[in-house]
Amino acid sequence: MTGRKDPENSGEYTEHLEVLRRKILSVLLFFFFSAVLLFLFSEHTAAFLLAPLEGLGVSLYYFRPYEKLLTYMRLAFWGGIVLASPLALVQCCLFVWPALRRNEAKFLLMGGGVAPVLFAAGAAFAYRVMAPLALRFFLSFSEGDNILPLWGFGEYASFLFSLLLAAGVFFQVPLLLLALLLLGIVSLDSVVRLRPWMILLIGLAAALLTPPDVVSQVLLGVPMYLLFELTLFAARLLLRRRRDGSG
Repeated sequence: MTGRKDPENSGEYTEHLEVLRRKILSVLLFFFFSAVLLFLFSEHTAAFLLAPLEGLGVSLYYFRPYEKLLTYMRLAFWGGIVLASPLALVQCCLFVWPALRRNEAKFLLMGGGVAPVLFAAGAAFAYRVMAPLALRFFLSFSEGDNILPLWGFGEYASFLFSLLLAAGVFFQVPLLLLALLLLGIVSLDSVVRLRPWMILLIGLAAALLTPPDVVSQVLLGVPMYLLFELTLFAARLLLRRRRDGSG
C-alpha cells in the first residue's frame, strides 16, 4: 500500500469535474438571464397571472409599499427556476449518458422526454381548470352577506404559482410509478393489491402539495387517480408485450 494515486484516473476524475462545472454554470447562467427577463417584463407576467380572474369581477391590491415589487422579484426567481429546469435535466442526462447501458439509456430518453411534457400538462391543467374553478368557489362565499372579498396581489400570486407547481410536480408520479414497474422494483400485482392505500396516498399528497383548501385538493386528486389507473393499464400492456417478445 503506497497510497499513491493513479495519475491517469486522477486526470480523468478532474476532467469529469470540469465537465460537470461547465454544465452547472450553463444552467445557472440560463436561470439568471431568465429571471432577469421575467422581472423586466413583469407586466406580462402579471397579465398571465390575472387571466384566471377574467369574468369574475375581482381586482387585486397590495397592502405594503414593497409588496408588488417583492412579488415580482419572487415570481421572477421561481419562474427562472422553472424555465431552467428542462436545461438542467438535459445537462444531467448528457453528463451520465456515457456511463449508461443501452437499456438504461432507453429509459433515460423516455423519462427525460416525458417528464417536461407531464409537468407542462399538469401546470396547464391547473391554470385552465383548477384555478378558475377554485376561485369561483371561493367567491361564492361572498354571496348572501356583507363580507366582501379584498384579495392581495402577493397572496393571490403565491396561491396560483403554488397550484401550478404542485400540479406539475404531481403529474410526474405516474412516470415514476411506471419506471418502477418496468424495472421490476415494484410488482404490478402488489400495486393492484395496495390500490386502496395508493388512493389514500394520492389524497394525502394532494392535501400537502396544494394550497390549504378542499377544492384545490379534490381538483388535483381526481385527475391523479385517473392517471394512476392509466399508468397501471399502460404497465400491464408493456409487461405483457415484453413477456410475449421474450417467449
